[in-house]
Amino acid sequence: MLCLGAANRDPRKFEQPHEFRLDRRNVREHIAFGRGIHTCAGAPLARVEGRVTVARLLDRTTELGIDATEHGGPGHRHYAYESTFLLRGLKALHIEFNTGPS
Repeated sequence: MLCLGAANRDPRKFEQPHEFRLDRRNVREHIAFGRGIHTCAGAPLARVEGRVTVARLLDRTTELGIDATEHGGPGHRHYAYESTFLLRGLKALHIEFNTGPS
């Protein structure tokens, strides 16, 4: 059975496959937007939107982290996932942040 949640997580193909890395050297080799004739036509726009969104978020915050009251402290994190066998998606991700001076 194919499990889409395992895509892009092969350590032989991607260094530190379980980390979110914007600077991944082979970022265009993942299959998030399909491959070949099944490539998503909106993929370039989605990538730019994602890059701009993350950059703007980081420009406007001084501290950004996982909410320990909801997910536990470092080394003891816990997350709830949607119950599906195709995709692995979080039910919620609680973050804490402080904004910088306006």
